[in-house]
Amino acid sequence: MISYLKGTPEKISENSIVVDVNGVGYSVICSYRTINEVRNYSGIVHIFTVLNVREDSWTLYGFISEQERFWFNNLISVQGVGGKVALAILSAISDEDLYNAFLAGDKDVFTRAAGVGSRLATRIITELKEKVIGKVDFKTAATSPAVSESSVVNDVISALLNLGYQKVDVLRAVSAIPINPETGFDILLKQSLSKLSSGV
Repeated sequence: MISYLKGTPEKISENSIVVDVNGVGYSVICSYRTINEVRNYSGIVHIFTVLNVREDSWTLYGFISEQERFWFNNLISVQGVGGKVALAILSAISDEDLYNAFLAGDKDVFTRAAGVGSRLATRIITELKEKVIGKVDFKTAATSPAVSESSVVNDVISALLNLGYQKVDVLRAVSAIPINPETGFDILLKQSLSKLSSGV
């Protein structure tokens, strides 16, 4: 399995990048967001990958972050969502909008992507909502990578659930709070309760 590529982008097209890794060129199919990010880089790039093996072809998909790869792997697990559709979703919808769409159960967000109709959008939300919302540190990791290393967030979530709050409401409240590695349990709990009280 090829987990990632680390090398120099030799050619960038509308939907793919050729990465030179020690003299070997790997062609990776990417979302627009990854291609745009790589265009702004100079020198060595780090591309996370997923290898799709079929009888008639091997396709390597590339992502600018593990976060984007997380979305891709979950999306392609849904019947009717292949690699092309998954990349269309990632190209059309930001991480925050995706996450919020699952929180709100808003299928219309997914129909922004080419190839996604109302029925498929409903299936995506139905099959993935619990998997995605359960990754509460996933959204905050974009702005604070250290948060995913801390148990504070999970401790606060557990405490709020024990107080009787609904899981969806708890995750929405915690996700709305700016968190850094120094954020303590008491402060985060207080801020979360405030958010819950105000209906955020």
